[in-house]
Amino acid sequence: MTRNVSRKRTTIEYLACDCLDVRNLQRRGAFDDGWATFGPSLRWPKIASMSVARYLILLKLHGRTMPQLIRVSWTKVHFGGERPWVHCSHCEKRSATLYRGLSGYYCRHCVADRLAYASQRLSAQARPHFQACKLRLRLGGDAHLTATFPERPFGMHRRTYGRLRRRGIELEAGLSKRLRTMEPDYARLCAYLD
Repeated sequence: MTRNVSRKRTTIEYLACDCLDVRNLQRRGAFDDGWATFGPSLRWPKIASMSVARYLILLKLHGRTMPQLIRVSWTKVHFGGERPWVHCSHCEKRSATLYRGLSGYYCRHCVADRLAYASQRLSAQARPHFQACKLRLRLGGDAHLTATFPERPFGMHRRTYGRLRRRGIELEAGLSKRLRTMEPDYARLCAYLD
């Protein structure tokens, strides 16, 4: 019998490839006026159609006859404005993201208990490589560490870019030559793409 075999476990990044993020909907202007309807898309492959109003999201999923109703609530933020939250249809907990489960979209605790981030499943040597790749994606560049470091994205403060650039260079300097040339784990990194 073999010991120390690492099993492929579901991670938050794996589920995030097909998640319903209320911040993404707000950026698209879905909560602005009345009902907004979205058809099938590559972003949400299991959703046949989605209708969004200020306090309700109605999901019609492929292969299901009954639509899923998701409640939306709002909280005030500093300096004016409001932040939307979605509530899990199963436990009614407030969350910013709902993940696809067996029969709909639910909070991460209802989809899979004890779900971990991808970096928690990596070894101590592989974690800095994953963080460096993730930082490069955040800056809008290529995740491969042999590529040139990404330029400052439009709209990002120079001080923020300088801090992130220093952190990226620190992470990459601590890696061995073998780890620097290693291919990025795009399956886990796809959750950090916008």
